[in-house]
Amino acid sequence: METYNCKDTVNPVQDNYERYLSNVYNKLYKDPENVGKERDRSIVYVPYRGFSEKLKQDCPNIHFTNRYSSEISEAVSHADVIINIARGEEVVEAEAGYPDRNVKLPIESIANTEMVSDLYTQAIESGNVDVQVVHTGRMNNKTIAMATAMPILGELAGIDYDSVIHTSEVDLKRLIDKKQLDIKTIMEEVDINPELSEMKVCTRALKRIYSAHNVDFEKATSSELIDVLLDEYNKYPRISTSTLMKEQMLENVADQLLKAGKSADKVREIIDELDVHTDEEPDSVDTVTNFTNSIPMILANKLVRDGYSADEVGLMSTEQKMELLADSEMTAVIVADTAHMPRVMWLADYLMPDNFKLIFH
Repeated sequence: METYNCKDTVNPVQDNYERYLSNVYNKLYKDPENVGKERDRSIVYVPYRGFSEKLKQDCPNIHFTNRYSSEISEAVSHADVIINIARGEEVVEAEAGYPDRNVKLPIESIANTEMVSDLYTQAIESGNVDVQVVHTGRMNNKTIAMATAMPILGELAGIDYDSVIHTSEVDLKRLIDKKQLDIKTIMEEVDINPELSEMKVCTRALKRIYSAHNVDFEKATSSELIDVLLDEYNKYPRISTSTLMKEQMLENVADQLLKAGKSADKVREIIDELDVHTDEEPDSVDTVTNFTNSIPMILANKLVRDGYSADEVGLMSTEQKMELLADSEMTAVIVADTAHMPRVMWLADYLMPDNFKLIFH
C-alpha cells in the first residue's frame, strides 16, 4: 500500500483528512456506560487513499492495511455483516410510468455499493454464504414535514396513504380537483374532532410546510395551499436510498458472477440467496440513527443463525439480544466514503456492542 508524505505542500487534501482522523481517534475506545474506561476493541482500517507513517503513529491502536491483505481476506471470510453507509440523495424527475422512482444515488453511495458488492462476492467465494448485508438509508430532515403530512394529501385525493407515493403529481392534482375537498376544512376538522387526534401531527407538519414557503395560512385560498403542498410533494424522495443500493448491489454481483463464468441458473440462485440475506435500514436523518436502527437487525440475524426462532427473537429487546450474544465474537465490515469515514468510525465504535470487531473499508 502506498504511503504519503504528510505535508501540505505535497498533498494538502490527504493532510487535512489525516488530521481529521487523528482528531477523531481521541474519541475512540470510550465505553459509553463507564466514563473513563476504555474498550478493548479491534479496529482495522483500509484507507482508500493510503496512509502516512505519521497517521499510524497518531493512531497506534488502529491497524492500517490494504484491501488485498491476508487479515482483510480473513475478516471477510468470517464477517457476520457488511454495512453500506448511505450518503444523501438527489431528487430527480421520476421515471416514466414509475412515479415513486424519483431519486438518484450520489456518486459516493454508488462507489460504496460497488465496494460492498466486491466484498460480498469475496465472502461467498471464501465459503461465507450466510453473511448479512445491511444497506442504510438517508433522508434529508427537510423532507420530514412532507412525509408526516402525506395522510392529508391522500385524504384530499381520495386514495390510501400507502398509495400516495406511487401516484404522480399530475395524477394527484387530477384526483384532488375531482374530489373538491377544502384543505382548510379538513385541517379544522382534525383540530376539533377528538377521534382524529392522531392526525394532528399531520396538520402541524402542513403548517410547517406553509411557513417554510412563506405562505400565510389564514389568507391563502384552499387552491393555493394545495398547490404549495403538491410542489413540496414533487420534491419529496419517494424511494429509499437503501432500496436503490440494494438493487444496485444485486445487479453488480450478478454481473461479476456472470463475468466469472458462472451459469445463469447458478447466478440466479446466488442472487436469490443474497436477497434473503439483505436488509434495508429505514431512512434516517443521520448516521447515529443508521446504526441504532441497524444494530437490532444485525443481532437478530445472528440469533436466528444460532438457532433461535424468528418469532422468539422478534419479542426480544435490543438489550436482551446483546446479553445473549455478549460472549460471541462478531465481525462487522463497514463501508463508507473517505470524507465520511472518521465520523462513521467514531459512531460505530461508540454504538456497536463490545463483542464486535470492526473493519472499516
